[in-house]
Amino acid sequence: MKNQLTNAAFYRKTIHLMLPVMLQQLITIGINFFDNIMVGGFGETQISAVAFGNQFYSFFQFLCMGLGSGAIVMSSQFWGRKELAPMRTVTAIALRLTVVLCAAFTAVCALFPGFVLHFFTSDKNVIAVGSPYMRLIALTFLLSGLSSTATYLLRSIGQIRVPLIGSLIAFLLNIFFNWVFIFGKLGAPRLELVGAAVGTIIARAFEFCFIFGYFVLKDKGFGFRLRHFALSGKALRGQYIKYSIPVLISDASLGLSLTITTMIIGHLGEEITAANAVVISAMQMLTVFNMGMGGASSVVIGNTVGEGDLKRAQDEGAAYVLLAFLLGLVAVPLFLLLEGPYMSLYDVSETTKSIAHGMLVCTCCMMPVQTVAYVTSKGVLRGGGDTTFLLLADSSLIWFVSIPLGALAAFVWHMSPVWVFFLLRVEYPLKGIVCFIRFCTKKWIKEIRAA
Repeated sequence: MKNQLTNAAFYRKTIHLMLPVMLQQLITIGINFFDNIMVGGFGETQISAVAFGNQFYSFFQFLCMGLGSGAIVMSSQFWGRKELAPMRTVTAIALRLTVVLCAAFTAVCALFPGFVLHFFTSDKNVIAVGSPYMRLIALTFLLSGLSSTATYLLRSIGQIRVPLIGSLIAFLLNIFFNWVFIFGKLGAPRLELVGAAVGTIIARAFEFCFIFGYFVLKDKGFGFRLRHFALSGKALRGQYIKYSIPVLISDASLGLSLTITTMIIGHLGEEITAANAVVISAMQMLTVFNMGMGGASSVVIGNTVGEGDLKRAQDEGAAYVLLAFLLGLVAVPLFLLLEGPYMSLYDVSETTKSIAHGMLVCTCCMMPVQTVAYVTSKGVLRGGGDTTFLLLADSSLIWFVSIPLGALAAFVWHMSPVWVFFLLRVEYPLKGIVCFIRFCTKKWIKEIRAA
């Protein structure tokens, strides 16, 4: 590990991957974040409606992340050995699964928006306000899904410039058209919450044309073209099921748990729901560093394992674990410092602000170990191909610990909102400990071969 901590090439490669991933993740989160901020002046009902709509969309994004990250596990190792043919096959499998996923979410969201929202809240006003927003958001699933999968695949070969530029422009377009349609500027109608959906559609459409268009028309790393979409995946089907599908299930499980978490909190009252929405947005904005390091470490470790240098992969992993813990420590004062200015952006009651403050303090207490959890589970161990272990760890902690404890705290023990919030997220510090122990066993490195 000492060699990696003083290795300039290691840091250059990490920063080269990490900063664009951070910026792109910040942009992706920012699209939902500015939806929340721009409708925040209309009150708790509008904030809650956007939060629930975005939570359903976030579940979809977790599935897309699972598809893309699962493909990275294989493609990054193949890229380390410069095996292009199996990379294209993995791409074809991932894209076909993405289309199926997007079609399902589009149908549910467009046809049954009220039914979806009812899972999150029983508030009829929130459901009535949120249903038109949900119907329009349904138009973005296919665009966002294909852009996301293409982005993850490009990351596996170190191509991060094009996805970053595409997402940056989409972000700016989203802010501009949100301003136009939410508030009725430049002669446009004042659509309020529906205007946020219109702005998101325009932004996602551009992002799709820019990123996915580049991937299938210009990219020379994969050399993937539309004709490759029909490639038979038979030769790699077993490997894909073994290494990539567990990632999809793991991320789907995490996304579903966050959705259920929102459902539990959504039934505790509008002020608690609004406080949770405020805190979740802050957590997403301030944990982009975790996502950046997780994404970078997954690719770096995967490429190193693909090259066959297992000793260096172990040392790189140890360096990432230490850096993650230090990053978590640094994030705590930053989180607390920004609380005041951040909360002033929302026009909510003092009760909502008080609940949100308690939730933010709770988040700070978990931050260092939570950062280790993210970087090890989504980065180091995943890059090493240890996806089955991660699936078991994720599933057991979510479904046998955090969700049951959170539900009991909310509906049986009637604990305070902050305690409910903590117990619903207790999986994160526990996962950090479990993944660190797994890393120390050195059993997490799995070499993936095309045949």
